[in-house]
Amino acid sequence: MHWIDTLVIAGYLALTFGVGIYLTMRVKTSEDFFLAGRRLPFWAIAMSLVVSDIGALEMIGGTGGAFRHGIAQANYEWIGCVPAMIVGGILFIPLFWKLGIQSVPEFLGTRFGSLVRSILAIVWVLFLGAAVGVFLQAAATMFTSILGWDRWFTILLVTGLVSIYTVGGGLGAVVFTDVIQCAILFIGGLLLAVLGLIEAGGLRAVTEAVPAQHLRLLLSAEENPDFPWTGVLFGLGLVLSPAYWIGNQAIVQRTLGAASEWDAKASMVFGAILKTIVPLAFVVPGILGLVLITGAESMAPDEVYPQLIRQLLPVGLRGVLYAAFLAALMSSVDSYANSAATIFTRDIYQPLLGGRPDRALVVGRLASLGTIALGLALGPLLEGDIYETFQTLLSFFQGPTLDLLIAGVLWPRANRTGGMSALALGIATAIIAHWFDVHFLHVALFSMIAASIGMVGGSLADSESRRSQ
Repeated sequence: MHWIDTLVIAGYLALTFGVGIYLTMRVKTSEDFFLAGRRLPFWAIAMSLVVSDIGALEMIGGTGGAFRHGIAQANYEWIGCVPAMIVGGILFIPLFWKLGIQSVPEFLGTRFGSLVRSILAIVWVLFLGAAVGVFLQAAATMFTSILGWDRWFTILLVTGLVSIYTVGGGLGAVVFTDVIQCAILFIGGLLLAVLGLIEAGGLRAVTEAVPAQHLRLLLSAEENPDFPWTGVLFGLGLVLSPAYWIGNQAIVQRTLGAASEWDAKASMVFGAILKTIVPLAFVVPGILGLVLITGAESMAPDEVYPQLIRQLLPVGLRGVLYAAFLAALMSSVDSYANSAATIFTRDIYQPLLGGRPDRALVVGRLASLGTIALGLALGPLLEGDIYETFQTLLSFFQGPTLDLLIAGVLWPRANRTGGMSALALGIATAIIAHWFDVHFLHVALFSMIAASIGMVGGSLADSESRRSQ
C-alpha cells in the first residue's frame, strides 16, 4: 500500500477513534451504554441505520451478488428495505419508543411470556455473534485479496480496532462514529461506480456488454434458481424485510435511543430515503465487474470489489476505498456487538441469571467483548457467499419473529400459548425446509405461514380452553 493511502486510512482511524473515545468518557450509566441516554437525533440514527445495514456485507457480498445476478440485487434495498422502513417508522417504532423498552425480546416477553423472551434472546445472541463472524470473514477476503495480508492477522487486527471504542462507548459511540463511516462509505462506493462507468465507456456501453438478464429487476426460477422472483417479492418483501427492520435488535435499538418519538419516526423515514441510492454505490460496481475484469467468468463473486479497487483507482483514492471498507466493517461489527450485549444483559443476565441492575454496565461491556470473541470462533464455519450466508442465517427465525411482532401489536387476542406455538412451528418449519434445500427466501415465507397458523390456532385453542373452565 502506498504511503499516501496509508495516510488516508490513518486519518480516518484517528478521527473515528477520537470521536469514539470522547463519547466513551460520557458513559456513566447502563442507559447511557445501551441507549445513549435517549438523546440521539434523527439524522444520526438514520445514517447509523443505513451504514450498519449495508456495511461490509454490502460492499463485498452485495457487489458480488450484483456480479452474479445483475440489477436484481438492488431488490434487497428497494424491496427489502424502503417499504418496511417506512411502515416500521410509522406503526411499530413509535410504540416501542413510548413503551421505554431496551430490546425486542423484552417487548415480546410482555406479550407472550418469559419463555418466548428467553428463547428469542438466546437465538438473537447466537445470530449476532455469527453475524460478527461473517463480517470478519468479509474483512479477511478484502484485505487478503488486495494487500496479501494473512487472513487471521487481518481478522485479529480489525477485531482489536473495533473493540477499543465499542466496549467502552456503547450505543452513543456506535451511532456517532457511524455518521462518519456513512459519509466515507457513500463517497467511496459512488466514486468507484463513477470511475468504473467512465472506464467502461459509459452506461450505454455497459448495457450493451452485459447479458440482458443482468438488467432485469425480477428473474424467474428457471432463469436464476438462486434469485427467484417469488422469493424476492414474498420471502424478502413480506417476511425478511419487515422482520429485519422492526425486529432486528441492531436496528431497533438505535431508534429506542432517540431523543423523542418524532426523532424515532423520522430516523426510519430519512434512512429509507438514503437507502434508495445505495444500489448506485454497490450494485453498479458489481455489474461493471463483468465488463472491466479480465477473466471475470472464473472469479469468485466476493473478490469482485477488491479487484475493481486494484484495477480502477489511483494512489490516494485507493486509500479512500480502503477507509470506506474499514468504515463499513467497523460499523457492522460495533452495531452487532452492542446489540448482543443489550439482549444478553436485559433478557438473559437479569431475568434468567438473577443479575443485579447495578452491574448492568459492567456486564454489558463484557458481553460486547464476548460477542466479538464468539464471532472469531464462528467465523471459519461461515465461509462462502457472504451475502447469502447472512440471509440464510436470518431465514431460520425471522418468519416467526415477524409473526410474533405483528400479532403482539395488532391482535389483542394473541396470547402466550399462541406465541409459543408460533415460535416452535415456525422455527421447525425453517429447519425442515433447509434440510430439503429450499431456497432461503422461500424458507422465510414458509416459516412465516407456519408461525401464523401456530399463533392463530394456539391463541384460539387457549381462549376456548379458558372459557370451558
